[in-house]
Amino acid sequence: MDFLKLKDACEAAGISEVEVYKVESKETSINTFNQIVDKNEVCFTNEMYVRGVYNSHLASLKIEHDDDSEIELIVKMLKANASIIESNDPYFIYEGSDSYLEVEEDSHDYDEYSLADKIAFCQKLEQFCKDKSEFVMTTQAQMAVEERKVYIENSKGLSLKRGHKLAMCGCVAVIRKDNDVKQGYYFDLVKNFKDYDFDKLYKKAVERPLSSIGANSITSGQYPVVFENNAACSLLSCFQSMFSGDGVIKKLSLLKDKLNEKVFGDNITIVDDPLYAPAMMKPTFDDEGVATKTKALVENGVLKTFLHNLKTAKMLDAVSTGNGFKSGDGNITISPTNMYVKSTNVSFDEMISGIENGVLITQMMGQHAGVNAVSGAFNLQSSGYRILNGKIGDPITLFIVSGNIIDLLNNVVNISDDYETSGKISSGSMYINSLNISGK
Repeated sequence: MDFLKLKDACEAAGISEVEVYKVESKETSINTFNQIVDKNEVCFTNEMYVRGVYNSHLASLKIEHDDDSEIELIVKMLKANASIIESNDPYFIYEGSDSYLEVEEDSHDYDEYSLADKIAFCQKLEQFCKDKSEFVMTTQAQMAVEERKVYIENSKGLSLKRGHKLAMCGCVAVIRKDNDVKQGYYFDLVKNFKDYDFDKLYKKAVERPLSSIGANSITSGQYPVVFENNAACSLLSCFQSMFSGDGVIKKLSLLKDKLNEKVFGDNITIVDDPLYAPAMMKPTFDDEGVATKTKALVENGVLKTFLHNLKTAKMLDAVSTGNGFKSGDGNITISPTNMYVKSTNVSFDEMISGIENGVLITQMMGQHAGVNAVSGAFNLQSSGYRILNGKIGDPITLFIVSGNIIDLLNNVVNISDDYETSGKISSGSMYINSLNISGK
């Protein structure tokens, strides 16, 4: 679609400002089950979100046909949508930031693999697990390769483009041993298929469920608890909304009215970094066109900033932090770029070496029902291992870990350097001085 034609048509119809947000994507999805292909799809999408200001109201709509023949309909629908809007919330068509971060595009080998090669790679994941253990009964491998481009252009002169490529792949394995059946899995983002860590796949998808066979519960009590890196990421992601400016406005944030106050322990520093090196996506601007930037949300336990889009920044007399991103329905929400908790510079083995009788949590379930993001409370069914005399001991399961995220982040002893990333959250394993465990 010719943006200048759209702009002229909008101005002629009394629409004072207009913006187009366009997404082009291609996704290849492959599933193999016991090395037989049961899914092989290539999907192309082309979506446009148009926003326009008419009679001091910001209207929006989504279209899927990117051509000039849609311009007349777009103008008509923007005016119609604006006429029924009653909200007087502030709106923005952004003119652009003074400067934007520069990022070198990561190298990938995705294009070196044909579709047949990608299928063979999935089959190889399955075969590797089966070859390493006689207890693997069935396997299912999955791969998704995405190429995505985002364009923003508006009547204030903003014209931006960003893109990324990423691939996710891994395997599910069903294990049978001693009349017990367990399921393990490992999925991760991959920069290069040739560097895929097959040993890590085996450890997570096969060795971990094998080692959990025969697990019992644990006596209820207060224990030193270590959340393994992935479990720590999962728990932190449940409470990321406490850093949202929108949560402050709605009085739903745990940290409202705490800006520049000490909220966590001295050893807690949480950073949102769009150029975080291990991340697969490094956005230099958000979905409103605001430049992203590295900022400490919490520094040595002190709350330094909330995450803002243009709307929340205006309402709280702040500056957008470049964290306005579109949700699935096209509305601008607040999301981190790449948020991580700084390590206290210890290895995992060093961290647990002084724990005489503790619990390692490797998996939690029921985060939606067992977490209250407003109060900070969590009660989560978990599984993992005993920690005895500084070593990983017997597997344990069917216990509940309980606490409050504020108390937890005030009682962190150490955060190890074994970083893992889940979504937009990264963390090492996290050692908490004491938490309540409800078992037998």
